Amino acid sequence: MEYRKFGDTDLVVSEICFGPMRFAARAQGEDEVSRRGKRALERAIERGVDFIHSSYEYGTRWAMGDVLEKHPRRHDLHHIIKVPIPDFKDGDRFDAEKFRLRVEEALRELHTDCIDVVQHLLRSDPNTDERRIPNISEVDGPLREIFETLKAEGKVKYLTTFPYTVGFARSSLETGAFSGMAAYYNLIEMKMAEFFPRMQERDQGFFCIRPLMAGLLTDRRSDRGSLPDGDRFQDSQWDERYQHLEELKSLFPEQTDSLTAFAVRFVLCHPVVTSLIVGMNSEEQVDGVIDAADGDYPDLSVFEKAWELWKNRKTIDP
Repeated sequence: MEYRKFGDTDLVVSEICFGPMRFAARAQGEDEVSRRGKRALERAIERGVDFIHSSYEYGTRWAMGDVLEKHPRRHDLHHIIKVPIPDFKDGDRFDAEKFRLRVEEALRELHTDCIDVVQHLLRSDPNTDERRIPNISEVDGPLREIFETLKAEGKVKYLTTFPYTVGFARSSLETGAFSGMAAYYNLIEMKMAEFFPRMQERDQGFFCIRPLMAGLLTDRRSDRGSLPDGDRFQDSQWDERYQHLEELKSLFPEQTDSLTAFAVRFVLCHPVVTSLIVGMNSEEQVDGVIDAADGDYPDLSVFEKAWELWKNRKTIDP
């Protein structure tokens, strides 16, 4: 396992971050899915993963707690958590006490003393830029105040934005409140790469969410014609993305013998990327992703070619 520094901070974490969104049942119990997921988390830690993502929204922290409570490496692990405040139904109002609540419940449930990274989401209803962007300036002051208070208490370290859109990312990063960004980024969803040069100049870091594009960018799903009837990737909403994938295969024929490996290595080839948040539900998935992240990454010319291809097709990822 390789490790990277997050921007200009003192945080150094594994290039792979364990994502627990579906690794266990939402209801606490001893079902097979949850048992397999717990083994996956244990395997990830065994193989050097020291960075873990979570959210109260996933409903899976009970299983994480079962693994982490008495784990011998518990105090060596780093955590990134989602904190959506204001949330959809909050009337665009920032609630500092709710922010504190989300941090402190994570500390308890994850059996840790500090949350290294808070991934802040500013939501609205409807969740449009027309509603959210004007609210950035209103949220900025109270967000910084409660974050600095919690930081002084030793409960948090760094703040990132999860922007949803390019417009929000641009306005959010300009506030200066964030040490970096957590956002969707992969071979097909490249819109946030627009900010990579600026983020490098400012010594900010990037946490990549959905590097395998929900499973599309994997060996199992890469051949659409072999998917069974009823598979969700047969839906027409994926048509343009599969067309894009075929163009990527033609552009990088020497790289795509294993699409899973290429997808992981591609995202890690850019120096602004600190870690990949990957949902892993079994030991086999853990080993596959970690084996792909072996330090032998494409050079930036591959990124530049994929970036040019994306810019020519960005109607599918506006």
